[in-house]
Amino acid sequence: MKDVQAYFKGFRVNEPQTYENLTIFPLFREEAPGTYYLMLDEALKKGIVTVTEVNDTGRFAELWLRNDADIPILLLDGEELAGAKQDRILNASILVPAETAMTDPKLC
Repeated sequence: MKDVQAYFKGFRVNEPQTYENLTIFPLFREEAPGTYYLMLDEALKKGIVTVTEVNDTGRFAELWLRNDADIPILLLDGEELAGAKQDRILNASILVPAETAMTDPKLC
């Protein structure tokens, strides 16, 4: 019970909002929770992500990505991955786990 009380201690109740026979009480957290992932551009600036070809000859449909951060990195659909033999555009959003290397066709 103490864990639940401690969790809700940081919340405040705002003015009730009513529509017809429904009333809600918005809850706001006093301290915003931390971000649990990095965006690709942040990770690139910090030098904690590497994007390269799968091998020396390269494969058009695949790239190799290494996340050296201790938190996940979020890659968004439509972002450009530059630095390999040719630049590529992501065709899906991907959350790359912390301290992971991966090859994925969605990376290009």
